[in-house]
Amino acid sequence: MNDADFPLHDRGSAPGAAAAFDRAETVFGMIPNLTRKMATSPALAQAYLELTGLFEGCSLSVQERSVVLLTVSRFHGCDYCMAAHSMTGRMTGLPDAAVDALREDRPLVDARLEALRQFVRAMLEKRGWVDPADTSAFRDAGYSEQHVLDVILGIGLKTLSNYTNHIAGTPVDEAFAHERWAAPGSS
Repeated sequence: MNDADFPLHDRGSAPGAAAAFDRAETVFGMIPNLTRKMATSPALAQAYLELTGLFEGCSLSVQERSVVLLTVSRFHGCDYCMAAHSMTGRMTGLPDAAVDALREDRPLVDARLEALRQFVRAMLEKRGWVDPADTSAFRDAGYSEQHVLDVILGIGLKTLSNYTNHIAGTPVDEAFAHERWAAPGSS
């Protein structure tokens, strides 16, 4: 398969995705290319938007959610999501230095956010089989069991979009093209 197998749908080419398109316009003020690609499976598009809403209501702050989304997207090398979440991270008040560090896979200055970044990376690298020391370090930074589970929600959310973007070749939307990013070693 290649990205040509996954068109950028519109309402005419994906009538089954009308609810997802409506929701995307409400949430994002536009229909992002990710939603257009996901519309090949209306269930995936709808699930992604539902999980987005659930993640926005979780116990993590808006800046913490940005750290999770950028860390997962960086780990997976997703150029689309790195661009999108770099823009939204800055919009939520995550300092430019923190966004830049996450884009470059460098430690964060803020100790609590760095503990979050380290925990997300451990979860990804160890596929959820983190050592007790990983969880203890996360909890020592002031996070709870609920935060642990909300990190898992964020990882699941971003895995849906990162993998879709990889296989479908989703082009970066003009709205966040100024944040374009390329995975190290990519052409």
